[in-house]
Amino acid sequence: MSDEFHSPSRVNRFEKRRKGTKAITFLLIAGGILILVLIGFFLFGGGDEDNSTNNNENQEVSPEEGQDSATETGEEDKIENEDGTNETNQSDTGDTEEEETEPTENDTGQEAEKETVDSSGDSNVKEAYTADWKPVGTEQQGTHETTFEEGTQDWEEMMEAIELATDLPSSNRIVWWVERGSANQQVIATVSDSDETETYRTYLTWVENEGWKPTKVEVLKENDQKYRFEQ
Repeated sequence: MSDEFHSPSRVNRFEKRRKGTKAITFLLIAGGILILVLIGFFLFGGGDEDNSTNNNENQEVSPEEGQDSATETGEEDKIENEDGTNETNQSDTGDTEEEETEPTENDTGQEAEKETVDSSGDSNVKEAYTADWKPVGTEQQGTHETTFEEGTQDWEEMMEAIELATDLPSSNRIVWWVERGSANQQVIATVSDSDETETYRTYLTWVENEGWKPTKVEVLKENDQKYRFEQ
């Protein structure tokens, strides 16, 4: 009988021990699973985080690189535009200069606007004009004496005044005749271009201490002084 009798306290202790063992086992299993999850998270989740961080860093760097590229491209475009602009600015400047040089301009840097005047009834005069010409200057000193000898200082200054009035340089000019004018210290010079397509009668006046000054130019229909060299 003693073998069949079970004490309640012993049974209860056994049941408690068995339940405690199950709980500990469950906790150990749950803890082991949690540890495995954490290890897997650190192994795989950490790598993704690093990759994500790297990607973010790359994304942060890329705009800077793109900005640098854009800046470099912008600089190249700017250079091309500047070149193009410079080419466009040169073309416009040329047009402006042509427009500005329409008035008569000479080697002395003077600009004078031509003004048509009466030809005094000379049938050989195609047109006559004057302008606000200035004396060409002189290196002569003392009392002035008009000289018609080529190579003298007075002659060379006469030629300079003729060039000022007609725009004919010495390399494209034939001097046909130079004579005294109707008043003192005045001369009249008949010149033409080298091809004799235009002939000019030029009036000069001497200005004391300032040199010869053109006063009028007549464009002739025919060279009325050429006959002197045809005989």
